Amino acid sequence: MDEAKLTVAIVDDDEAVRRALCRMVSSLSYRVADFPSGQAFLDELQKEQYACVLLDLHMPELNGIEVLARLRMAGHRLPAIIITGGDEPKMRDRCLSAGASDYLIKPLERDATFAAIHASSSLSGPAF
Repeated sequence: MDEAKLTVAIVDDDEAVRRALCRMVSSLSYRVADFPSGQAFLDELQKEQYACVLLDLHMPELNGIEVLARLRMAGHRLPAIIITGGDEPKMRDRCLSAGASDYLIKPLERDATFAAIHASSSLSGPAF
């Protein structure tokens, strides 16, 4: 896949964090689609093919692991990178066991984010 044309979905309820992530991911030569909630992302999922999703763990209504579970129950193989402000080893294990491709701690470092996106988007080709 040509990474310059890949779109990364960013799902985070914090607008300032979402804007910062959009700028960083755009600077890595990816297109970006951002969503303020897990439900907003799920509602728009069929409209675009995403390379992967950066998915905030702690959000109201649907949290990141619930969004990931819905993706997997619907048969989507879209790589999901869980992002969180707090490193919780048991939660890390739970997310990875649920099918997350990676688990990153905020604030995200540019190089680590690029490596996670690159590795995730190379995993399975088309996400559907």
